[in-house]
Amino acid sequence: MTDVAKILEKWRLPRPDRSPIYEWARKHVVLPESYATPGPFNAKLTPWLLPIFDALQDPLVRRVHFRKAVQVGGTLVADVWIPWVVVNDPGPISWTMQTEDMVERHAKSRLNPILERCKPVASMLPRPGPQRTTTETYFGGFFLTLNPANLSTQQSQSIRYKVNDEIWLPRWQEVYGHAVARVSKFEEVGRSKIYNVSQAPIMDAETGNVEDTSFRSGHEGEWSVECPACKKVHPAAFAIRDERGEIAGGVAWDRKARRDDETWDVARVIESVHFKCPNCQHQTDDSDATRAAWKRTGRFVAQNAKAPADVRSYRVEAVVSRPMRLLAEEWAAAQNHLVRTGDETPLVEFRTKREARPWIVEKKTVSIFTTKSGYTTATYSAGQAIPDEAIRFMAIDRQQDHWWVEVGAFSTAQGPRYRQLWFGRIETRDQLRQLQQRYAVPDACVAQDRGYRPADVDRDCAEFGWRGMRGYGRKTWTMRDEGSGQMVNFPFSEPRVSDYRGGDVYYYDWSGDYFKDVLSLAIEGKGDLKWEMPEDVNPLYLEHLKGEHKVEVRTGVWEWREVKSNAPNHGLDTSAMMLCMATIAGFIKYAPQSPSV
Repeated sequence: MTDVAKILEKWRLPRPDRSPIYEWARKHVVLPESYATPGPFNAKLTPWLLPIFDALQDPLVRRVHFRKAVQVGGTLVADVWIPWVVVNDPGPISWTMQTEDMVERHAKSRLNPILERCKPVASMLPRPGPQRTTTETYFGGFFLTLNPANLSTQQSQSIRYKVNDEIWLPRWQEVYGHAVARVSKFEEVGRSKIYNVSQAPIMDAETGNVEDTSFRSGHEGEWSVECPACKKVHPAAFAIRDERGEIAGGVAWDRKARRDDETWDVARVIESVHFKCPNCQHQTDDSDATRAAWKRTGRFVAQNAKAPADVRSYRVEAVVSRPMRLLAEEWAAAQNHLVRTGDETPLVEFRTKREARPWIVEKKTVSIFTTKSGYTTATYSAGQAIPDEAIRFMAIDRQQDHWWVEVGAFSTAQGPRYRQLWFGRIETRDQLRQLQQRYAVPDACVAQDRGYRPADVDRDCAEFGWRGMRGYGRKTWTMRDEGSGQMVNFPFSEPRVSDYRGGDVYYYDWSGDYFKDVLSLAIEGKGDLKWEMPEDVNPLYLEHLKGEHKVEVRTGVWEWREVKSNAPNHGLDTSAMMLCMATIAGFIKYAPQSPSV
């Protein structure tokens, strides 16, 4: 090289490095100790991130969305991409996180140490002071700022590069539109880039969530791997469902680990866990070798072919890096917690943080159709029988200092038919007994809910010959069917015995969800059972029927929950109890189900 050439080379402006971001990062980015794997960045550890880096580098892509499980590298992408941008394609950068505390913590423990250890960036960093604080750095012609998700921080000057972190959170639902609007000027000239990174949302089916909208606007790349047996590609997912919504593959275990009370034997789940191909049912061991093979064969498979070319979205589950036994243990523990307590929180956490799938809260309330029934409450107020009456019941929902009561009768001559005779509030125990006698309800056909003050319920049952009823989170009880002699599942238990002062009183456990489903169909006129109410039906009864809605707690599994805390739902409970008593007595036919295995 001549002296002139050497001088020109010395004064030549630095040229951007156009190699892939992850190759540039391998040479220049050193991860701090706050990362699980500190040291020089190594893209081979997380191959599912490579296409995301490529999309961020593609000048024709305007928005990249990464829906991910926790600890699979979503934030790491931004930590690596930002120093590359600073050095190779600079412009104003804004990273928005959910809170001020998160901003401070991430800047101090991750991003700033990365920038300081990256030599090409370090040479450009101003000294700490007005041009460089914990959350803001001014490089001269452009800047980098970290800020919380609120309206005031999203109203300043234009941004070219925008990182939006955990946009599933409630505060983002109002802020997101303002955040992405900040890149509009750069977008008009084709120089903008938005990177959304988030877990999956918890969302109402009707109102949706900005995270879900952003993800579905892209091509919805699903990280998929190759089966070692059939060589077909399938999603790397905890649960793989077919077109009917049935589980066809994914993480699996011995189904006999499921107990009769619908809880799981966690130890048996863990010891038998494996991965099942949804195409050929081949079983793959839970091992590092399996996960290494997935890394070699993994690729994103688009689910939305109609997505615009400038919007890319990707989804990755925890199963790509987390041992299956740990995931299965967490899922089984969450299921057991739900069955025993009714609390779905651990299951929601698993769905959104491990499976990277939305938890969709869909609601179904009872639709009430009132028609001319041809009778009023006065018609049977003296205990008269309804046409072709077969049996009548009285259902009591005990409260702290009063009772809600329903009286009704069933006929079966022209198919199952129910007529409500009375519904209302009773203030004293003596009034309960008087109501029973006025409507001529046999003692054995009176049932009182024993979920509250069971000792008092047992006293009533011992004195009057009534029955107790205890609503239970459990769905079924396995008993021998008298007709077939086979062991089958019923939505109620065998008679239970409670000791009250040396005497036996009887009660049943029962599944409120099952009988509320039957009630919903009957009231909507969709089932075989005809549900009739007096033309002057108590308006509080109609209000109580709407006190709960049916919510999808996980895919394909629905439960009845209060519309709001302490919503009046006593009429719903007494009517469901009516149906349970009629089913136990055989006046409503129940089609037994075989026990699950």
